[in-house]
Amino acid sequence: MKNIALIALDCDGTLVNDRGRITEQTQQALITAQERGIKVALVSGRPRTGFHYEIDALQLKQHHGLIGAYNGGLVLDVTTEEEQYKKGISVNEARTFLTAIQHFNFTYIVDYDGILYTNTPDNQYVKHESTAHRLELVYAPQLHETIDFSPVKILLTQDPDYIDSIATDIQKLCGETLNTIRSTPFYLEITAQGVNKSNALDHICKATGIHKQDVVAFGDQLNDMEMIRDAGIGVAMGNATPEIKAIADIVTHDNNHDGIAAVVKQILDAQQR
Repeated sequence: MKNIALIALDCDGTLVNDRGRITEQTQQALITAQERGIKVALVSGRPRTGFHYEIDALQLKQHHGLIGAYNGGLVLDVTTEEEQYKKGISVNEARTFLTAIQHFNFTYIVDYDGILYTNTPDNQYVKHESTAHRLELVYAPQLHETIDFSPVKILLTQDPDYIDSIATDIQKLCGETLNTIRSTPFYLEITAQGVNKSNALDHICKATGIHKQDVVAFGDQLNDMEMIRDAGIGVAMGNATPEIKAIADIVTHDNNHDGIAAVVKQILDAQQR
């Protein structure tokens, strides 16, 4: 672990505990790591505006931390707010896809320029996305007709069993230009083909001059799989899905019991020797 130069972290279920907070030990371990020259990047399905608390808590602006939002569709330097990479869904692709899913029973969540567009504003997950990520909520039941922007992600939500039953159909609708990502049992995320957290790591490493084999990556859900697999060291949280634990190099404690801090402390100890 002596050569670790960058720590890549999923947020929900990984960096933050079940109350949505970073535990004190994890917070301090990550700040100490940055003070010793290790970069920290947050790589999440969240939108661009969804990292305010974590950026402040981990002092990322002081240390040129990075974020990979939308499962890697946007990579941003937190300090300069410079976009290092962006790959969105074209207006035509978004219009075609939203039209094609009209006969499915989905709530869609699409954000752009600080606004969250949805066909079901009273949905609990819509309310959460709007509030947690500081997005103005706009009721847009005909977005498939009126969309005039290129979103980085289209988020769909429904009962997990329903998503299970039609996930293959949705993937077929994506064709060769779009991709589906299952970030939680109740979310199905649509991005441009090639967007994933491992690809985000490639662009983060390019921006920082760090080799991918010198990255330790933490995650818990299926949308973390490529990042866990391709990083130098992949760490599954104790609360991770069985699929993530199966490919990880290390399985640590869960997100409520300082799983990140335990591994980061090992890294710091190894680099002091």
